Amino acid sequence: MTHPMVQDFTAPVLRNVDIGRGNWLLEFEAPGITAEMRPAQFFMIGVPGSDILLRRPFSVCGLPGTFADGRPGAVQILYRVYGRGTKLLASLGAGATLSVLGPLGRGFALPEAQDAKIVLVAGGIGCAPFPAFLDVLKRAGRTASMIYGARTAGELALLEWFQERCTSVTVTTDDGSRGTRGLVTAPLAELISGRDRTRLHVYACGPTPMLKAVAAAAVASQVACDLALEAPMACGFGVCLGCVVPTHERPEGPVAYERVCLEGPVMPAGRLAW
Repeated sequence: MTHPMVQDFTAPVLRNVDIGRGNWLLEFEAPGITAEMRPAQFFMIGVPGSDILLRRPFSVCGLPGTFADGRPGAVQILYRVYGRGTKLLASLGAGATLSVLGPLGRGFALPEAQDAKIVLVAGGIGCAPFPAFLDVLKRAGRTASMIYGARTAGELALLEWFQERCTSVTVTTDDGSRGTRGLVTAPLAELISGRDRTRLHVYACGPTPMLKAVAAAAVASQVACDLALEAPMACGFGVCLGCVVPTHERPEGPVAYERVCLEGPVMPAGRLAW
């Protein structure tokens, strides 16, 4: 699959919906660039005229067709209100203008093996790339199970949406307010110790400590695993070098540094020198 050309454009907000507990789904027009996009690619998004100078990275959550009520040619991002930047986004109504750069980075690719058992592992707002990915899987006639963890039940954005579309969703929360009390690594460890581990292909997105734990477990069990990394970045296209992560070709090999925005955000677990 070829990658769509990066564009720098202004886009009108089509809708910006509070889906509860500080989680928001924002839809904007992205004409002509969605057909070849891959889930887990991202956009750098800013608000023209604001005093927040740098655009922020947001993973594409929905591509055309992902959500039943999505507009043709539009994409969606999922975000959680944390600081000034996301508070500003949450204040925008339909018709507001966004400054958008993208699509950027490398996204998820389907497993080559047709009998692969696909498992999605999400931590909190790290669930963001998975709606678009599930839609791609559905179009390819494939399914996935999900392990979804968060600090508390309110941070399990789109949980019901995932439950309707995954073969199963195992929920964990740090405080036990939904599902099993604990971390996503517990049900993952049980899964990758089973007979089917050679067929497993894990896709994970979430906070870096979670990704490190998922990667370590997958590598130790020789399970295929792709990580959608999170990193602070200023430019999004490889110039600022603010998002580098240590990598290696083999576990005992020399360490290099690669850019999450360009060589990632999706990287195989065994490539990270954590």
